[in-house]
Amino acid sequence: MRSRKNLAIFVVVFAIIGVAALVATRAATPFAMVEPEDGTLSLCAEKHTDTTASQGEVVTFGAGPDCTTGTVGASLPISYNLASLTGIVKYVATTGSDTSGNGTKEAPYATLTAAYRAAVANTTIIVRGGTYREGNITVTNSKPVKIIAYPGEIPVFNGAQAAATGWTTEGILAYHAYTAQPVTDGSGISFTTGQNLTGDKVGKYPDQAWVGITQLRQVSTKAEVTTGKFWVDASANRLYLSLADSRNSPEFSQKGIFMSIQAPNVTLEGIRVTRYSNTASDYGVVKFNDTADNSLLKNVEISDTAFIAVTYGGGSNLNVGSALRHVTITDANWMGVNATYTDNLTLDGFKATNLNQFNEFTHSPQTGALKTSRTRYTKVLNSEISKNKSHGLWFDQSNQDVDVANTRIVDNDGTGLFFEISDDLLLINSYIRASGSARAVKLAGSSGLKLVNNTIIGGADPVGVYVDNRSRPGCADPAQALCNNSYGSDRDTVRNHPATMDWIPRIDIFLNNIIASPSAVGYCGSTTALCITKTNESAVVPLSTIIHKADAARGIPQTLMDGNVYANGSGKIISTELGNYTALAPFSSTMSSAPVGIANLESLGRAGNTWITSDGHPTPALQAIHGQAAAIPTNTDINQYISAGTRHYGITSL
Repeated sequence: MRSRKNLAIFVVVFAIIGVAALVATRAATPFAMVEPEDGTLSLCAEKHTDTTASQGEVVTFGAGPDCTTGTVGASLPISYNLASLTGIVKYVATTGSDTSGNGTKEAPYATLTAAYRAAVANTTIIVRGGTYREGNITVTNSKPVKIIAYPGEIPVFNGAQAAATGWTTEGILAYHAYTAQPVTDGSGISFTTGQNLTGDKVGKYPDQAWVGITQLRQVSTKAEVTTGKFWVDASANRLYLSLADSRNSPEFSQKGIFMSIQAPNVTLEGIRVTRYSNTASDYGVVKFNDTADNSLLKNVEISDTAFIAVTYGGGSNLNVGSALRHVTITDANWMGVNATYTDNLTLDGFKATNLNQFNEFTHSPQTGALKTSRTRYTKVLNSEISKNKSHGLWFDQSNQDVDVANTRIVDNDGTGLFFEISDDLLLINSYIRASGSARAVKLAGSSGLKLVNNTIIGGADPVGVYVDNRSRPGCADPAQALCNNSYGSDRDTVRNHPATMDWIPRIDIFLNNIIASPSAVGYCGSTTALCITKTNESAVVPLSTIIHKADAARGIPQTLMDGNVYANGSGKIISTELGNYTALAPFSSTMSSAPVGIANLESLGRAGNTWITSDGHPTPALQAIHGQAAAIPTNTDINQYISAGTRHYGITSL
């Protein structure tokens, strides 16, 4: 059984605003999820010329006359009625005093640290606008609080040290006294020996420096320092910049983390957290441990972190019911959000962009805008994951019951959505685009795959359903000895082991997706839209297990595969162990016979370049026959996002 709250059935119209007016208090461009008030579907996308696209045009989401307002990511400053707050309230302001202040609006504290010290459980701490240079704050289990910005103002918590003075000129360079941030290992990665690092391995150093709004790039030798770069001489306790940069009010690393939250029911709302230089063993700049249940980040911007921006869980108690709502993470230098041993973690209106900005970290064994392990009931909704030099969403190692809905995942250097040795994915009404040899959707050693009304284009194998080298009987079961190439962390040892979690690839529902325009050769030997593999090292999984009959004993339905639209020029649209297919009729015929033996697969499917443009936009010919797509079944999980009976090819906003 799937543990879900009852939700009203509704039709979600997904859109992303590509061009919007900048709000005066924000540097970021807002994006939007659109749901018209009358409940009808709305076209919130338009085509425009792009010479880099194979057919010269792309779709911009959120552009066009039918778009309405809304946001993906943080919207600052926030607005609310102060009078709506109840209970004990304390104030913080840059004009306050930690010695003479008492936390009233008229006599605020100067720091969040002092306000928290004076608070009791369930106090609301209101922070006025301005810059606060403090960190290493711990919210203890006995004293949960709500920390919220004053309406109309933006508090900025800055972990860097301002260094307008104190520079010594040395030729065309200048140096400042500086103590290097410690280099450590963390998250199972040995950064100290160079694991997960590229090039000259400077990614292991948490040191950071900025001039104005620009983060400088760290280099490994003094001779490499020019404008826009810095070097740390750890033996002499110095940080070097170009002479020009040193004269432009630079800042550099000072504090490692902003806040460690060990209490349940903590809220952070309406704030900006920036320039914290955490080392790997610090984990998140904002971290919620396994007792911080039902915590909320809302309208929070986090930027310029050295390693992970936000972490959840990690312990055997589980972190339960936490959420990020309208949170923006940008310029994190390794990872955005990391979650381990969580239940019901929700990311709604989440935006992650420009992670691993200097390309200092390899994609594997760990990166990602979101990287999870051993989680249950994770949801990513109405979000944007774009232009990261990393994987996008990476659900790795025994995740159970994941929803990704109404989300845009585009132009990431790694895999857009990576679901690995896990079970029960619902990917629905989302637009995913990759280019070059990157991958759009990679489903490796994972069961319970449900892909409904997505538009997935580009990359090597736009959709790949792969056998993992751990896809062998017993590998997933904690009661069995570890298989070769397995890690102890692969398995969930805290919860009961579900019968469906077997690390064997299995497609349950594959309905009304548009899959098109592969840009590179993947694992099927030549470009193909849907690539299904059989082997990986000594692991072998026959196609009849992947496209499968029902297994009533384990609650597994027969594969439903219909209404999908494929395009790949004259190349393969589907590749399996039983053959390569450039048309749907031969595929359907083969699947109706042994060993698969399922009739009428893709009876409503379409194939060919006449139906869609290279960016996944339906041509007028396809738009005219949306009513011939497969009907969305009555299914509690699916109908949260798309109503039963709906017929549409690809995402419903196109």
